[in-house]
Amino acid sequence: MTRQHLTRWRQPLVFGLWALALLALLAGCGGGSANSTSAAANASVSTTLPAGNNVMAISVESGPGNNVNIPYVTVTVCSPGGTVGSSSCKTIDHVLLDTGSTGLRIFASVVGATPALTLPAQSIGSSSSITECAQFLNGLTWGSIKLADVVLSGERAASVPVQLMDSNYPTALNSICGSSAVMAQSSSVAGNLQNLGANGILGLGLFAHDGQHYFNCASTTCQVFPLPAQQVQNPVVLFANDNNGVQVRLPALSAVGQSSVTGALIFGVATQSNNGLGTANVVPLNATTGYFTTVYKGQTLKNSFIDSGSNGLYFPDAGLSTSCSTTASGFYCPPSTQSLAASILTNGSSVAVSFSVANADNLFSPGGISSGNYAFNNLGGRMNSNSFDWGLPFFFGRSVYTVIEGKTVGALPGPFNAFTN
Repeated sequence: MTRQHLTRWRQPLVFGLWALALLALLAGCGGGSANSTSAAANASVSTTLPAGNNVMAISVESGPGNNVNIPYVTVTVCSPGGTVGSSSCKTIDHVLLDTGSTGLRIFASVVGATPALTLPAQSIGSSSSITECAQFLNGLTWGSIKLADVVLSGERAASVPVQLMDSNYPTALNSICGSSAVMAQSSSVAGNLQNLGANGILGLGLFAHDGQHYFNCASTTCQVFPLPAQQVQNPVVLFANDNNGVQVRLPALSAVGQSSVTGALIFGVATQSNNGLGTANVVPLNATTGYFTTVYKGQTLKNSFIDSGSNGLYFPDAGLSTSCSTTASGFYCPPSTQSLAASILTNGSSVAVSFSVANADNLFSPGGISSGNYAFNNLGGRMNSNSFDWGLPFFFGRSVYTVIEGKTVGALPGPFNAFTN
């Protein structure tokens, strides 16, 4: 099994991107373990979707890559002004929901598959060959920038710059973009490619623009393009209403996991009766980096973040065993499930968050993923930095809010996160 997860990536003073490092688990894992967890909870669980045109379903299931803890949504992409249900629009399922990155990225092969959808190129000045590389923690995305209307439930964002990802990355750009593996759609990848396990990435993070590297690739070489105002954008900021952020609701899970989970993605925060902030804990962030502080076992982890694109909780703990099998490499494998706690600094105080970390080998052995479980609330792994990555296990049993920079909720300015506990 390989890992994938999202972490924030920032250039100084530039609106950046939460880096995708999907710590996903490929098909064919499993295998035996003398301590395997009992297969007691291979059931689906769901949360009731509230009524409203600003609500859409989230599914956590095996998906195209047979991965665990990957939240998927369905996105409709249209040529600008296109009519939903006609040939000018295309509905794309199994798009990774990522509250840690900015913008919509769909594989060009998915958009071009029958029935193909043609999207106009983004034109900036005399150039209509704008291409981007977006850096993620353990990979990058490469591809041209197109304009599309993005339809999410009853909300529509018009003429959004989106990236059509492909794998034709010119290695000559390594000095600028890095040499990390390029995200690919195929489950059978070779060379410097990495299977994403999704048809695209829907980045609904804290920032309006992605702040990545842009190029004019009109000729055989790609020339650096000044960071355009028409960057890849968070589509939520372009909604007519419900445009200040999102709320993710996922149900609580059994300790041995579930086969699948259905939750709710709700657009807007305190803009309708179904998306109020209520008594949620508000987490102030560094407005440039989006980081906050977590205190864990005496460590003050100032580069912490909340990220639905991370499939585990990632944090530094030298006392937790990492003696996992190859299939669970990078995760924690304590002899027994550990009950732990950390404190997240909020406005004027801190909130204690209890969580557990199970033996990843046991989760993925018979009784775990090999028996059909793809959602776990107790999957943890190593983080060798001054960070606590509150990934998808943090979301189960909570409402988690992401409010975008430049937007407000009452008197509270974004960006900020909030969560129920």
